[in-house]
Amino acid sequence: MEGYVISTPSARATWIIIGMNTIIGLATFATQLANPRLFDEIILSFSAIPFLTILGREPYRLITSMFLHGDLIHLFLNMFALLIFGPDVERVLGRVKYLILYFASGIAADYAHAYFILTFYPAKQLLLTPSIGASGAIFGIMAAYAVLFPLRRVVFFMWFPVVAPAIVAILIMALLQVFYALLMPFSRVAYAAHLGGFIAGLVITLIYRPMLRRVRIGF
Repeated sequence: MEGYVISTPSARATWIIIGMNTIIGLATFATQLANPRLFDEIILSFSAIPFLTILGREPYRLITSMFLHGDLIHLFLNMFALLIFGPDVERVLGRVKYLILYFASGIAADYAHAYFILTFYPAKQLLLTPSIGASGAIFGIMAAYAVLFPLRRVVFFMWFPVVAPAIVAILIMALLQVFYALLMPFSRVAYAAHLGGFIAGLVITLIYRPMLRRVRIGF
């Protein structure tokens, strides 16, 4: 059996991303309690707005939106998923490739969300609705995990916990985003963004894979 040579022994970038998201999240939630109007201004100023994404205006929002979350549950679920999938992906890819993967997936997620709305549901309400969260970037990391560790067992939830190989579990989760996006366009969850981040992460990891060194880890 073969595995991949570890490029970096630590997962420092993953921990830094988790730390930054947690600090920013807690600070904005505290602001929401103390000054709801200021919280709304922060979201409007730094979120990804589909209309602006399509026009190519204020591109900094594509990055800043990844560090904003709507509530503690949103933040916890995203950081928990990153903690599960991120460290091993970072150790194999190395810090630089990992960060490129993470942020490119997050940016691709915002574009996918914006153009999905423009193509299928071009409602003014949706085009101007702020989009926040690290989910798109994390779906890119999950795609990388499925490519690098396809047979590892992971637990995912479909109304009840299911244990399956990573490639099966993660592909099912990705496919579900397609159905949710088409059936629930006005949902608070940007399902098309998840799918866009996943596709970007998959493509980038497949580009990376020939560069990665393999090693025998068993008989």
